[in-house]
Amino acid sequence: MKGDGVRAVVLVGNPSVGKSTLFSQLTGVGVLISNYPGATVEVARGRVRHDEFALELLDLPGVYSLDTDGPEERAVRRCLADGPPDVVLNVVDASRLERNLYLTLELLELGLPVVVALHMNEDATRRGMSIDVDRLAVLLGVPVVLVSARSGQGLEELVHALGAPPDPGKNRQVGYPRCVEAALRKAQSLGLSRRRAMTLLASGAATDETPEVLAAIAAARAEAECRRGASIAELAAGSRYGDAGLIAQEVTRRRPARRLRRERFDDILMHPFAGLALVGATLLAMLLVVFFLGGFLEEWIVGALDRLVLVPVRTVLEGLGLLEVVVEYTLIGVQAGLGIVVPYIMTFYVLMALMENSGYLTRAAFLLDAPMHRLGLHGRSMIPLILGFGCSVPALMATKSLQTRRERVVTSALVSLVPCSARTIVILGLVAHFVSVWAALSIYLLMLVLIVIAGFILGRTVKGERTGFVLEMVPLRAPAVREVAEKTWMQMKEFVFLAFPLLIAGSAMLGALQHLGILGAVNAALSPITSGWLGLPEYSATALLFGVLRKEMALETLAVMAGTADFGSVLTPLQMYVFAVFTSIYVPCLASMAVLRRVLGWRDMAWITAFTVGLAFLLSGLINQALV
Repeated sequence: MKGDGVRAVVLVGNPSVGKSTLFSQLTGVGVLISNYPGATVEVARGRVRHDEFALELLDLPGVYSLDTDGPEERAVRRCLADGPPDVVLNVVDASRLERNLYLTLELLELGLPVVVALHMNEDATRRGMSIDVDRLAVLLGVPVVLVSARSGQGLEELVHALGAPPDPGKNRQVGYPRCVEAALRKAQSLGLSRRRAMTLLASGAATDETPEVLAAIAAARAEAECRRGASIAELAAGSRYGDAGLIAQEVTRRRPARRLRRERFDDILMHPFAGLALVGATLLAMLLVVFFLGGFLEEWIVGALDRLVLVPVRTVLEGLGLLEVVVEYTLIGVQAGLGIVVPYIMTFYVLMALMENSGYLTRAAFLLDAPMHRLGLHGRSMIPLILGFGCSVPALMATKSLQTRRERVVTSALVSLVPCSARTIVILGLVAHFVSVWAALSIYLLMLVLIVIAGFILGRTVKGERTGFVLEMVPLRAPAVREVAEKTWMQMKEFVFLAFPLLIAGSAMLGALQHLGILGAVNAALSPITSGWLGLPEYSATALLFGVLRKEMALETLAVMAGTADFGSVLTPLQMYVFAVFTSIYVPCLASMAVLRRVLGWRDMAWITAFTVGLAFLLSGLINQALV
């Protein structure tokens, strides 16, 4: 990262302090902005150019402390230790100053240049709090800049502060009990830094130190702990919390604040009964909005393209053989993409962005903690599951924030069964639109039953450690229109730039293969399964195969193979229902399989894939055989 005129800056802070929002404002990089922990699992990179220098920024995962041993903490420690950055930008939530300063004090202990960005000041003001920024800078010994990513306040001042790194020799150091300080001096006499000495004294875990050093550390630790009757880790944590509390108390001024309307509303959202009912009502309302709005847009777009493009082109190209078929299939692919995918997927992503950026997602996860415990999981696992309604890929990536491998395996298997927005396109665009909305809702109910049964079984069969549940409850806030639009576009552009061109090329290829008779041979070979067991038309085999690439492509390809997007004229209601059930269950898509391999490895990816495919064949076939 480093070079002439380039300063390496890493952003470190607690979860949900607006770190990714600030990063996006500084760099212009389109990172996903979320109000729930575990959202920023991957490291995002961006650059800020100034007159005299450039800042190379890394947005690290949100952590509460450097001492714990989760995947986010390990990633942050590794980044700070391997090739230390020129500046550490510590983003602090002004409304939760005391708790945030614990991490700040740990960062100051590293002996690196630190700049503090005091964020979320609007929330602090609403709570009747005001922060003396200048006094806070004096107490910490580092620059403190009041910033607002939403309004842009303080961004220019922050860039200047990052361009002139402070002297780390002025960093505030926590004063530990005498016995701990004595142990630290002994450890530092061995050539260790203060932070490294504290890490070894607190944990004793190290493989890169000599036996002599480890023996001296163990002796110093035993002596200190014997004097105080507590572990050095406990003594250090207590000192940091105490120091953070004293600093926060000195720089914070409070005035009586009346209870805000949003706080009273929050009481209702968090009520154990009313809150759960609202979660169910919210999810149902989202599906109904997607259905009605998406259905209206679908009819309008499909009808317009049919009248203005497809019918005239068919007339012009009639009798031209291969060219006619290829062009017609290509236009049907365009019609399927614009008319089916865009209306439903865009509406769904807007609603998901509103749910995430308002802070409601964390409340839903908290309320669903108790039901999740019955599946052997906890409320944090609910975040990937809810994300799965949008897209399986980020939902599976979010499982990396879970603490144990057991939780990641079970949650990933359940996420693979959640009806993502691509599956929603199939359910709503096919069943709800051409059969009935109640038939579509029954598929969601079926998927919910499958998830509960699978979770109950996996939660008791997959071995591993079970952990508790700690979740940051961010304040409720009105989602900014710009942030919602940016998040929706970030989700949509994958379809626009990746899936849509693939759909058009695939449709043209399907036309050529159909004209040459190749698809007919493939469909005939698979007909004992598609036509015999599932009761679907032979050409549906091609649609299901293409659905492995992206789930919405199953419906798009079905329209191409059927020669029309008016599925009611070529399929029976039972066939549409069985097709939607099969598509909703079997492996999400190739991208999801790739993420599963990264998160869990080849073996677990293979069994989750085989499990979903087998379940899809079994259940959809039984439905067909029972109702035929």
